[in-house]
Amino acid sequence: MARKGRYERKTKETDISVRIDLDFADYEISTPIPFFTHMLETLAKHSGIGIKLTAKGDVEVDEHHTVEDTAIAIGRALSKALGDKKGIERFGHAILPMDESVAICGVDVSGRGVFRFEGDVRGEIKNFKGENFIHFFDTLAREAGINIYLEIKGFNLHHKMEVGFKAFAVALKDAVKVSGEGVRSTKGSLG
Repeated sequence: MARKGRYERKTKETDISVRIDLDFADYEISTPIPFFTHMLETLAKHSGIGIKLTAKGDVEVDEHHTVEDTAIAIGRALSKALGDKKGIERFGHAILPMDESVAICGVDVSGRGVFRFEGDVRGEIKNFKGENFIHFFDTLAREAGINIYLEIKGFNLHHKMEVGFKAFAVALKDAVKVSGEGVRSTKGSLG
């Protein structure tokens, strides 16, 4: 069974198209925010998840709309690709270093979307604010129906954000891996 999802979102502020393939690690990502593009490429590379994404947005106003709508689109496409979640590992975790920074991430593909963040990503890198880093993960968690716990420590803002994306990617890779049959839940369903 193909584990693929597609979602398009077009508003007065943004135009986003995304395709997710959980089993074919190929990516092509274009956004008007170079650092955000770099983070999404990092997510695709380290998760082993195929992501084809084109995002356009009113970044002359603020990057917020583009980041938020991209997270909505990725989350909804990811949810579609996961389908009934039968056979997936469900849980994933990672502890990753990057230079002076480190991130701890735990993921539960529970069907319920909760994001918990501990750390400090105040500041901005080339039109990508730390507050939108947090907003991206919070929106993605809700739209995909996954729980994400992310803790980051370090000094360099670029390194902290990048290691956060990498840790999430590695944890997600483990969580969506097919490792059995049925649903890993005492309730018999996820959601």
